Amino acid sequence: LKYPLFLRPHQHRRPLNSLGCPPSLAMPKKPAAVAELGVGTECDAAEADADAESRAARKLAKRAARKATQDVPATPTVEAKKAKKRAAKAEAAATEEAAQEADPDDAAPRKRPREGAALARKSNKRRKAAEEPDASAAASTSATPLGAKRFREAHQIIVDDGCPEPMETFDAAEPELGQALVKALRRCRYEAPTPIQAQAWPIALQGKDIVGVAKTGSGKTCGFLLPALARIGERGPAPAPKKNGWVTEPARPSVLVLAPTRELAQQIAGEAEKFGPAVKARSTAIYGGVGKGEQVGELRKGCDVLIATPGRLLDFCNGNKERDLPPSVNLEAVMYLVLDEADRMLDMGFEDDIRQIVGRCPKSGKPEEGGGARGGGRRRQTLFFTATWPKDVQRTAASLTSKAAVQVRIGQGDTGDKLTANASVKQTIMVMDPDDKPAHLQELIKTELGPGETAIVFSSMKCRCDEVTEDLQRAGLGIWVRAIHSNKEQWVRDEALEKFRKLTASSRGSERGVLVATDVASRGLDIPGVAMVVVYDFGRALHSAGNGGVESYVHRIGRTGRAGKTGRAFTFFTEEDAGGIELIELLRGANQEVPKALEKLAARESNDRWAKDMRKARHQRRGKGGGKGGKGGGKGKGKGKGGRGGSGGYFVRG
Repeated sequence: LKYPLFLRPHQHRRPLNSLGCPPSLAMPKKPAAVAELGVGTECDAAEADADAESRAARKLAKRAARKATQDVPATPTVEAKKAKKRAAKAEAAATEEAAQEADPDDAAPRKRPREGAALARKSNKRRKAAEEPDASAAASTSATPLGAKRFREAHQIIVDDGCPEPMETFDAAEPELGQALVKALRRCRYEAPTPIQAQAWPIALQGKDIVGVAKTGSGKTCGFLLPALARIGERGPAPAPKKNGWVTEPARPSVLVLAPTRELAQQIAGEAEKFGPAVKARSTAIYGGVGKGEQVGELRKGCDVLIATPGRLLDFCNGNKERDLPPSVNLEAVMYLVLDEADRMLDMGFEDDIRQIVGRCPKSGKPEEGGGARGGGRRRQTLFFTATWPKDVQRTAASLTSKAAVQVRIGQGDTGDKLTANASVKQTIMVMDPDDKPAHLQELIKTELGPGETAIVFSSMKCRCDEVTEDLQRAGLGIWVRAIHSNKEQWVRDEALEKFRKLTASSRGSERGVLVATDVASRGLDIPGVAMVVVYDFGRALHSAGNGGVESYVHRIGRTGRAGKTGRAFTFFTEEDAGGIELIELLRGANQEVPKALEKLAARESNDRWAKDMRKARHQRRGKGGGKGGKGGGKGKGKGKGGRGGSGGYFVRG
């Protein structure tokens, strides 16, 4: 044969019998003579027909048996279904009419279970819709306008003369911001603009420069982002960079936001991604600690809003000449520049980088030339936001903004340089021995941190962050605890922050979370819902001559009590720490309790300062006595005697 019997082409698709092989293979082998005459093929065909007939007979028998034992109803037609629906509606209407005509004391007519339940659900939905107004309507009516003067007095807002009235409600902001952005705000369940937003929006939308001074957690991010997005919505998004061979043109953003840390840059980028799609604006964040390749790829897709840290931005603006890589960013189209947490950037030594970046942007100009939604876009508009207002920050702000910049100060006193704490935070100062800190921290977490709550513990040193984390993990408190500081890799910090955000936002879980951090998390990070902050190290490092040692303290406790919520702050203060005098002044200004032990340490510190100042003044007076040497006589052998003057006096050879 040409093929073996088990590979014959007309048999490999045939059904198998009970033995697991084709029926022809199970039969006795045919004589060779019969096979040569072709009788096998006819037998196989006859056998296949017989198998098919037997299968059909079995099916008919099963069907007949099923019909005999069970009467299967016929499938209803479309007309039957419609008739059934009409009958159900008529019956429901009749039942409802009978219920309305019945006496109130009579029992309600009994309804069929199915239709009655459906009607009850529908009536409940209609009732709730009538009782509960639309979310957008609730948002617009939740805050009653007070008028510009009363609104500013209520929120301690101090502005320059000629400042436009605040936008107290979203209804007032909608004509300027646009319907799309206001809808996005209401979808996020925001009820009304915060004070800094209400006052900053009308100024920014007029194209004027702003110097905003407001406490942390006041909503500055949306205060400067939404006017920029409104302008993009009017003018349209920027086109993607063109490709010239293998080289792609640098991205040309129209909005640039500078932030001091990568965590704050990521947070701002999250807000931009939340509201940007409403006006088809693309946003990109670039910061250090991660590879540049992915960020360059995002820039090549096009960028309207660029959020960056100063160092990484300069790297992208300069390119890499050694590797023959062109710049990835061009700042010549930036018409809306924002410096967020500007005081923090100055403290971190970014002033030179900031000035280089500002020099690459268009020059600042008059409001009508600015980059506001109503401006012509020929000049740069600058928004300078800070949480503190010392003299050095004031000088920098004056040099980076135009002379016509409008100052907006919220809760900073009449002069604007007064440092204040968040009034929504209850502050507790605990004076103790340095060795008792670990035990006090564990006791606080046991007694003060409830189920589902989170806390941030601030330490002044990176090594101590790790020590505190290990102590809490070994204590067996049943809490999630992680440490973040600059020695941690970026993905580790991102993972810890993401988990901490989820624990903080979760309202159903009972897991408690503690984040131990240095100042990397004390500024700018917006994590609403943090129940408690512990300042583990007040420290001499927090004491600065310009702000009395409490500036960093204010920003640390500002991580709780955000977005209108109340918070708790516990501070461990030891006799090794400095700045007790200024801390007491801050506590009294916020109507907080001042412990007697802190007053004793502050009095001792005051005496030490007085003694130090006296020694310094005495030394300066003595140092001014350096006199002039006398002239030599004769052949130059004479020696002139110098004037008396302590360490400043000396002899000069004549």
